[in-house]
Amino acid sequence: MRYPLLDWLRGFAILLMVIYHFCYDLFFFGYLDTAFGKGYWIPFRYVIVILFVGLVGVVTYLVHKAELNTRSLWKRTWQLGVACLFVTLSSYFIAPTKMTLFGILHFILLSSLLAIFFVRIPKIALVFGISVFVSGHVFSFAELNSVWLHWIGMVAEKRPALDYVPMFPWFGIVLIGVFVGYLISTSDAAANIARVDFDQSNNRIFATCSGWLKTAGQHSLIIYLLHQPLMFAGFYLVNWFA
Repeated sequence: MRYPLLDWLRGFAILLMVIYHFCYDLFFFGYLDTAFGKGYWIPFRYVIVILFVGLVGVVTYLVHKAELNTRSLWKRTWQLGVACLFVTLSSYFIAPTKMTLFGILHFILLSSLLAIFFVRIPKIALVFGISVFVSGHVFSFAELNSVWLHWIGMVAEKRPALDYVPMFPWFGIVLIGVFVGYLISTSDAAANIARVDFDQSNNRIFATCSGWLKTAGQHSLIIYLLHQPLMFAGFYLVNWFA
């Protein structure tokens, strides 16, 4: 069963991400005279990442709650694997010194596989998830600064990267999402909330915009892969003509 609110939230995260990357491009090409990535940009990015990775946990539970859905698992794994390769290679050509080695897609690929082991123990997933999220913000170890261990998180010094989403603290949000998926499956109140469909709003403009967001949420991977290369190409053309 598909829950419209989950697609809408994913689409909303996509919208925020496009806005974030558009502003980054303005900064990168010298049109935005401010310290991008600091100040209010930090909570802005947190909202985006929490929405994306939290939904990973919710969907993982809903897909595999009855039994391991191997067809869905393998399809998603190879799609994300190809996408991760594309992101890493494209980041090298865009900014070689900030190459993405473990961005949000790499994180989603690994965490969605690990989250399957928590589907049968959603309450433990909640407790463990909170612990992982807190630990990722409290502890840091210089030993994890190695480029081979950077994906774990809790580093003392972050390496430059266009995108970086480590397992600590963000796998904690995935596990909390697993518990939310459990609530949707076992609580009528939570299920009814997840079934909310803003397309049915009496406000035509709001319903139309909500429909666009829901559609974007259903095609989030392709939008993620294409939006930044297209925007970068657009800015390069503007600079070239200028």
